[in-house]
Amino acid sequence: MKPVILNSQLNKNNLWSGCTLASVAHAIMVAHYPELSYEHSWDADNYNVVDGSGGRGTITFKGNYFVGAFRNDNFTRTDISTAIDFFMGAPKDVLELAKNETLEYLLEEDEDGTTSPSITTAFWGDNDTISSIDNIVRIVQCGGYLLERQLMESDTAIESWRDYYEMTSEQVELLKSIYVRKVNNPYGNITLTKSEIKIIGTESPEGLSESVASFEEIGIYWEK
Repeated sequence: MKPVILNSQLNKNNLWSGCTLASVAHAIMVAHYPELSYEHSWDADNYNVVDGSGGRGTITFKGNYFVGAFRNDNFTRTDISTAIDFFMGAPKDVLELAKNETLEYLLEEDEDGTTSPSITTAFWGDNDTISSIDNIVRIVQCGGYLLERQLMESDTAIESWRDYYEMTSEQVELLKSIYVRKVNNPYGNITLTKSEIKIIGTESPEGLSESVASFEEIGIYWEK
């Protein structure tokens, strides 16, 4: 089974930007919906996305590559025996990233008590392309649907996040402003002013705590 290039328009930078936009929207609005805190998170270079109906995935952005792996608990794969087999034909650096980072977030215990990665699809790519042993339809079925908004063009995604979270116009403008700053300064720390924090707009201690934590995961801090 040979990997195929899925989409020459989608690359590491576009995908990272989409995941970053998702994470900023989440960090703003988890202040109002702390019960959704599990949906998006970052651990260093690893972006994790989860829904409430059996889908979860991790994308690792590191060096020249990104590696994505997903599990849809409502979909069974009998054609691929182990998680690492989803990376057949991938460069050695991708295999290392998958084994050492991405798949570590998708561990599951079987009946014997053995813990191992469990996924239903995967893809990888660099600054030019994205590849997989699955076609795009299979990727979406098997967990890639979790990236619906992350793969949209940014203006379309912002409107979709606005609808999803029922954001106010001020919150949308804040989202755009923080997103632009983050994309232009991916590795630097960003501090939100007190007036920006006020736009987030919640009195819930739990919500505020979740919002602060989500922002800090992506290097964005609140002015004290």
